[in-house]
Amino acid sequence: GVVTVPASVPDWPLMKSSLLHLEEDLVLVDNMNEGLIIHNLRERFKQDKIYTNIGTILVSVNPFKRLPLYTPSVMETYYRSGGNKRLPPHIFGIADSAYKAMYYGNEDQSILISGESGAGKTEATKQCLAFFAEIAGSESNVEQKIIQANPILEAFGNAKT
Repeated sequence: GVVTVPASVPDWPLMKSSLLHLEEDLVLVDNMNEGLIIHNLRERFKQDKIYTNIGTILVSVNPFKRLPLYTPSVMETYYRSGGNKRLPPHIFGIADSAYKAMYYGNEDQSILISGESGAGKTEATKQCLAFFAEIAGSESNVEQKIIQANPILEAFGNAKT
């Protein structure tokens, strides 16, 4: 999702304790309001923490710069976590949850990626596809085929009715 912060933000009642502790999951914040959400996202963004959960929803703020968040070792960390360890919010966490629910639960899965132009939807899609290709573990060129399918998938995403 995309959060557009207006140039002048109105004064929202913010509790001092809420300002001091930034949450990875905003569901855990007491007295939630728009100001607190914006504050949390902004401060996490300043720390290059571009992902924040709101329950099962992942909010991503486009950093407009390269961050070391998408390496094979990061993919491995999310894939091997097995749900036993709490990991920071990440697109790989969403992809891993969908993959495991599909694989182990034999349930169809969907990942909805939405936002305004320039929000990073294409990059998020590429990272999900790269994650799926990596964990497929095939020695063939499955990964390359999945990545090459992205423009076709993108065309469907950009189509208007």
